Amino acid sequence: MIRAAAALSILILGLWTPAQAQRLSDAAPEVFVDRGRVTDLDFGLVCPAGPARKLPAPGTHLGHITQREAWQKVEFTTQTIPLIKGVGFGVDVNALPDGDMIGVEVTVTHPPYPGTDVTRESWVSDVIHNASNLNFFLFEHDFEMVPGRWSFEARYGSALLFAVDFNVVDPDTVPHLKGVCRDPALLS
Repeated sequence: MIRAAAALSILILGLWTPAQAQRLSDAAPEVFVDRGRVTDLDFGLVCPAGPARKLPAPGTHLGHITQREAWQKVEFTTQTIPLIKGVGFGVDVNALPDGDMIGVEVTVTHPPYPGTDVTRESWVSDVIHNASNLNFFLFEHDFEMVPGRWSFEARYGSALLFAVDFNVVDPDTVPHLKGVCRDPALLS
């Protein structure tokens, strides 16, 4: 898992009301954003690069996240993610002016890792105005290589800031996405 500062990529989505701030279900939309708190939502493939450091994250399977220090961004906006080691995917947002949020809980929900009942991982991040606030998951370990529905959500207190569902699939089913992150060796 990765939390990284990144350049902001912008995707304009429809406006949502605070009354729609509920957790996604199978019948709900695949993307939710609380436009009263965050803006500039972008999501999709992330190609990690540069040095990284580990930060404690007791709510994760490994007990830590990796923070990239290099410039990171969403490289390709999509909710379909090829299951390739070294490929990341995540969500980037921006806080509204005077709306910085420190201590946002980011949660990733995914199919169970083989041989475990681990389906949820969370860590604390910040959402700052005029900054990238990219949080992403990186397929680094064999046990993480699980296809299916993966979801990102972020909460500030009880308020749902965003929720995005991803479909992680066999890379041969999405040949146009297989080469987006061309060099998994960037993980150094």
